[in-house]
Parts: sequence; C-alpha cells; structure tokens
Amino acid sequence: MRIISQDGNRDFPYERCTVWISDNKIIASPVGEPETYGRMATYSTPEKAEKAMQKLHEAYAPEPLFIHKDISPYERAAAGEISWSQDLNEVNTNLIIQPIQNSSIEQVYTGNVVFRFPQEDEI
Repeated sequence: MRIISQDGNRDFPYERCTVWISDNKIIASPVGEPETYGRMATYSTPEKAEKAMQKLHEAYAPEPLFIHKDISPYERAAAGEISWSQDLNEVNTNLIIQPIQNSSIEQVYTGNVVFRFPQEDEI
C-alpha cells in the first residue's frame, strides 16, 4: 500500500516505512533511512492525529468480506446483492482470497492500494 501526505507531496510504501505521531503531526520515514522523513499530515489536536492514524490502520487491514465461490461479482450485482460500482471494485482491486474448507464461501480481503491522509475537516 502507498501512503500519500495530506498535501500530496510525499509518497511512501507503507510496508517499508515507520509512521508515528509527534504532537499533532504524522511523520513517516523509510525503514533504514531515518534521515529521510517527511510530515505526512498536520492536525489541530493530537486527538485528530490519532483518528487519522486509526484510519490508516483501517485502510491497511480492512474487514473481511464473505462471498460464495460459485457466484461472480457480476452475478451478485445483477441479483442486487451489491451495487455495480462495488462489482467493479471487487473485480478491479487487489483481492486476497482465502477459501474456507468444505464450504461454498470464500473469505475475501480487499487490498487498498493508496491511502491519503485526510484533511483537517474530514476527521
């Protein structure tokens, strides 16, 4: 996953960087390169910075979805189980699929590709 700063000027691979909160700022640095760091976001309070960090954690480790193995996202959209936009998202995003033994259901994790830190008024 890529993490993008509030202003869009910094872009780090989340899996290869350290992200921390300092006062009301979120800072990131590539692992092994402590001198290469950047402010990813600034908020008016430390609590808002915590909320933004929580959003990052949620984006990286989303809740699993459960779908039937034998039904495609297109069929699910046609049946009204999901919207057509969800159908396209399921087809076009990075999906990690884990079959559940002896079941017609699969556990699916969506792989978010990009997370941009939200603006102050979005927290």
